[in-house]
Amino acid sequence: MALARKGGAVLWICNTVDAAQKAYQKFTNPTRPEFPIGLLHSRFTFRRREQLESEWMGRFGKDGKTRGGSILVSTQVVEQSVDLDADLLITELAPTDMLLQRLGRLWRHDRERRPVDAARLCILEEVKNLDELRRMEPKAIVKALGGKAQVYAPFVLLRSLELWEQQSKKQSGVSIPAQIRQLLELTYQEREEPDSWQQLSSDWFATDSAKRMIASRSCNHWQLALEDEEGVQTRLNEVPTFALVLCRKITAQEAVFINQSKCLLGNEKYRLATAQAIHKNLVKVPESCFDHIEPCPAFVDYLHGKQCLGIVAEGGAVEVQGLKQGTRLFYFDDRGLVIDKTSTQEEI
Repeated sequence: MALARKGGAVLWICNTVDAAQKAYQKFTNPTRPEFPIGLLHSRFTFRRREQLESEWMGRFGKDGKTRGGSILVSTQVVEQSVDLDADLLITELAPTDMLLQRLGRLWRHDRERRPVDAARLCILEEVKNLDELRRMEPKAIVKALGGKAQVYAPFVLLRSLELWEQQSKKQSGVSIPAQIRQLLELTYQEREEPDSWQQLSSDWFATDSAKRMIASRSCNHWQLALEDEEGVQTRLNEVPTFALVLCRKITAQEAVFINQSKCLLGNEKYRLATAQAIHKNLVKVPESCFDHIEPCPAFVDYLHGKQCLGIVAEGGAVEVQGLKQGTRLFYFDDRGLVIDKTSTQEEI
């Protein structure tokens, strides 16, 4: 907050949408906004995400025409070919390859003036420290790591935590891209570890993500300069999602979408304008939130795969068929799709 008050552009990266939404809410003060605070993740409608990316590119982009004190909270979506340039990067713990890619959003362009003297990466502290994690059982470790352990391999997170804590004690800092290969190799090199870490390692090496990483290393894919896209080598299987089309109301002849745009339906006629409106007003929702998915007949000709209709009330509540008991959905322009569950498990 202090750097943003001085005019700095702060990028705060979380590993799950749920964590990003919670962090964003902690920063926002609707009665006294000191500076712009934004949120970016994959559970906005396409239309809204376009608006947000355009707005924040104006602040964090190369030209930075509206650059100034601000905080952007985001998930991994900023790792994927988004040209953001932050003065300070704050991130949750992630695998080393992901942290290196996130570093690519820090001091990305040459600027005559910055409110800080050097590029700085801050990794948020874990609930349990390394000594505690070394003494814990595998299940307890996964629980302590929280939602990020549902996204990335717990064993790789532990190795990365160990490495970056060691790096933080050095006075020389980290030199990118010169140290990329070294940092990656230090993360994955063989060494003695607690039995619980070894068990998590064995569990991970049986996964498809581990096999992809081994294959890529054999092909010398770990080049000195990382690709400007989200890495998948240490990411666990994606959570299955499907399209939820958000409307204010719908009839047999017309749909009124969440952004108040309208389109014609029916008459067994394919309309390009209808297809465009549907795609701009849908959001991806995890299948795990549903007992069953009831497709909307009006959208069958416009969407491939699973889809359903959500009716958004004025207060943001989304009425949708097939939700699991104890699960509620809300949609807000500033937070995107919010999943309210009685369970504590985070969705990515």
